[in-house]
Amino acid sequence: MALPYDVVRVIEEAIPDRERAEKVIRALEEGLGAVREEARAQKEVVKAEIKEELAQEVASKADIARIEEAISHLATKEELARLEAKFEARFVRLEIWLKVLAGIMLAGVTLFNPGFHQVLQAMIAYIGA
Repeated sequence: MALPYDVVRVIEEAIPDRERAEKVIRALEEGLGAVREEARAQKEVVKAEIKEELAQEVASKADIARIEEAISHLATKEELARLEAKFEARFVRLEIWLKVLAGIMLAGVTLFNPGFHQVLQAMIAYIGA
């Protein structure tokens, strides 16, 4: 691997003896070449390790199929529709009962209130009955 021109120039300026400078440059180039080759060799190892770790973390098609099967056992669309209709019918009945109870409560409050009787007598007197 060739060193960049700027690096070669700095080495040549630092080492005035041309032969020594060339030896240092060649040694650095060989060292960098060896590092590059080692990096290439390790690239496949690192790639395999990353792939293995990702395979452990990512859900596979089999995992997704198991989850879908578990969910499908919970309730079908027909069962959900039947339950919804059942709850809706119960809510309608509860709403009717709530209205009846509110009416009874209102009647009780008005009929047993002495003030209501006075208002009712005043209305009857005004009408002239």
